[in-house]
Amino acid sequence: MCQDFAHVYLALARASGLTVRYVNGLTQGEGASHAWCEVWLDGLWTGIDPTRGRWTDDSYIRFGVGRDFGDCPIERGVFLGRIGQRQTVYMKVNQQ
Repeated sequence: MCQDFAHVYLALARASGLTVRYVNGLTQGEGASHAWCEVWLDGLWTGIDPTRGRWTDDSYIRFGVGRDFGDCPIERGVFLGRIGQRQTVYMKVNQQ
């Protein structure tokens, strides 16, 4: 769902003449991947999370950036298994 919100924001921002990019990564304290956007404002990339309706902060951990999801997917490849199997990916990040 966050990928969908990010792509809608990208389309609207680009249609408005803004320079934006897609970002994926994690948010601190959560185990699932997340997607948000960064917009070029006043000479800096500034993160915005359209899913949560807020600016990003230090709790967002960036893994990849690109034009859209196709440039930087979290997972890539093929999962082979029987019907009913699931693939689960979990990551925990701690600050040291």
